[in-house]
Amino acid sequence: MFTIKSSLFLKRIFLLFSLASLSNGFSQNKAVDSLQTYTKKDTIRVKLLNAAALKIIESDTDKALQLYKESEQLSEALQYKKGKAYSLLMSGRAYSKKGDYPTSITYFQNSLEVYEDLKIKVSVANCHLNIGRSYYYLTDFPKALEHLKTATELSEQSGKLRVASNALMIIAMIYNTQGDYDKSLEYYKKSIVIDEKLGDKKGLAVTYINLANLYKQQNQPTLALEHYNKSLEIYKQFNDEYGVASNLNNIGTLYQEMENNKAALPNYYKALAIFEKLKKDKEVMGCLSNIGIILMSEKNPKALAIFKKGLRLSQEANEAFAVAFFNNNIGGYYFMTENYDASLPYYEKAVKTYKKIGAQRELSNSYLNMSRIYFSRKEYDKALQFAKEGSDIANELKLLSLQTDYSLLFSKIYYALKEYKLAYESGQEHKELNDSLYKKETFDKLAEIKYEYAYKDTLTTAKKSVNTLKKTVAVSELQKKWLIGGFIGLLIVLGFLLALLKIRRVKMQNQQLLLEQKLLITQMNPHFIFNSIQNIRSLINNRQNDEAVNYLGKFSKLTRQILEHSNQNYISLAEELEMLENYLTIQQLLYENKFTFNIHIEENMDTESIFLPPMLAQPYIENAIKHGLSNTTENGKIDVHYYLKEEKLYFEVTDNGKGFGTDEKVSNHKSLAMTITKERLTFYTKNKDFVVQTNNVIASDGTIEGAKVAFEVPYIYES
Repeated sequence: MFTIKSSLFLKRIFLLFSLASLSNGFSQNKAVDSLQTYTKKDTIRVKLLNAAALKIIESDTDKALQLYKESEQLSEALQYKKGKAYSLLMSGRAYSKKGDYPTSITYFQNSLEVYEDLKIKVSVANCHLNIGRSYYYLTDFPKALEHLKTATELSEQSGKLRVASNALMIIAMIYNTQGDYDKSLEYYKKSIVIDEKLGDKKGLAVTYINLANLYKQQNQPTLALEHYNKSLEIYKQFNDEYGVASNLNNIGTLYQEMENNKAALPNYYKALAIFEKLKKDKEVMGCLSNIGIILMSEKNPKALAIFKKGLRLSQEANEAFAVAFFNNNIGGYYFMTENYDASLPYYEKAVKTYKKIGAQRELSNSYLNMSRIYFSRKEYDKALQFAKEGSDIANELKLLSLQTDYSLLFSKIYYALKEYKLAYESGQEHKELNDSLYKKETFDKLAEIKYEYAYKDTLTTAKKSVNTLKKTVAVSELQKKWLIGGFIGLLIVLGFLLALLKIRRVKMQNQQLLLEQKLLITQMNPHFIFNSIQNIRSLINNRQNDEAVNYLGKFSKLTRQILEHSNQNYISLAEELEMLENYLTIQQLLYENKFTFNIHIEENMDTESIFLPPMLAQPYIENAIKHGLSNTTENGKIDVHYYLKEEKLYFEVTDNGKGFGTDEKVSNHKSLAMTITKERLTFYTKNKDFVVQTNNVIASDGTIEGAKVAFEVPYIYES
């Protein structure tokens, strides 16, 4: 009887990630609408083009490339070097997504030249990172290492360490591929140190996955499982279903390779349910293949339905390798149940596809099983024909396991054909190959034993501690059993209660966060909305039609932005700034232009790549206008400032009003809004002692000339 080989279909190495983020259709339409309504050929249009392209780079890469090209050409005409450099960089990323790495390298190098001319060190580092990553995909490891190490060095010099973290992780993956596990481990740990310093949990999650894969290759399943679980917990914290499912699949694979199918299956089924919910067809096929292999190894009839489901999906997705894989395994199932007539057509389909795509290893395996079928049907000439074709491939590729199986099959075929000398020679060859295979498996087992031995001292110490404890408990054997049983029972109950409380607490926290965010929207002062509408009516009555249209446009846009963002945990800094500008413009008109405002962003900040929770700043800006400038009738000033310092993002709002402490009356509305915002900041930062700094601005003569509110903003950076 043949043996089932574990052929794991789902790719489990996570490259730089990131797990691709999906842009929803509404956001895409919004970006396109902005382009259609804003036709002026200036730097704002460049930014709009880039923003629109970024929204669709995953779903429509070709369209994104057209937008980046238009942005590049407009930037060139405007001599807007920063816009041109960014367009070139993102075009390179788009070509990389299409798998056209030589073209992507050309774009990255062109972007690099512009950024070097602009002397923006972190962007130069980012270009080197992307060039290195493309060379990695092309398996040109020397060039990849050269650029990645340059990226690391420049990133560290600039103090923007996120690029360094990503570069270090790819370097680790290169050394892993080359079999230098010690160096690989060294660089993964360097990447982890940076991610921990930056508080980049998602970056840690990706590194933990790759580190787990490394430990698995080193035959250290305990450490591999530990790091998969670390990654899994992080993705659960972020409610990242794709990340959760991917880790569950990885854990299932680990257990499967440890031949613990009982533990593997629940993880695969959980991953399958999530991938099906997310409509990730390739990942669904991967889970189905792994589940089917386990069920077939257990001779479970459910395997057939699993493989047929996978075949249907792979045909719909036009995934040739997957189609061949499932055909091969359906053939394997029928062969296992000795239904040879049903088995053969599926193997023939698999062979046809494997030949077409050049999958030689899999082709050899299918030939082996076809030969076995013909042998079982006593069609020895055909059995010999397919055995020779498959054996030639196995010998050429030096596939020891298949060579061993073929030699045994040849011995049986020749014996049936009464070619006794050839049967004997094949039998001897099988014995020698089997001994070689046994030695290899023994060597692998010794590596596992060596790993277990590394913990011998720890285990011995633990045993001694247990023995000492036993001696100190002077009770009868029956009492000991009751004591231990009661203690274990208590631990189980306590563990269950703690787990239940933790789950409930996490769910409540997530629900609370969304409810608070929506409550913040409803707390927008009704007077603000009413007065805005009254202002529009007044402008219309005074026949100031252009002003009315402009005002109405900003008001409706702000309302739409607020409603959109209320359902999102994170938005880009660019979107937040656009919303704040609309908000301040409307407030300026409401307060009859008694103040001017300025929104200041550091020049080197990439507002499209920084993501933060929405509407953290608005309550404090409104408080500055309503209370800070309450005694001001003209020449008021509101300054909003976002800046990065030591990889941390900060927000400041400053006014030139009466300062703090001069008016103790604060409206219940604003007190509640700021309280909600403070709670949101505490939740996102996981810092119970989070502080919103409030200070008066003191003039040189000691008088108060305004107030300042500042706090650190939690954010995510996507390079």
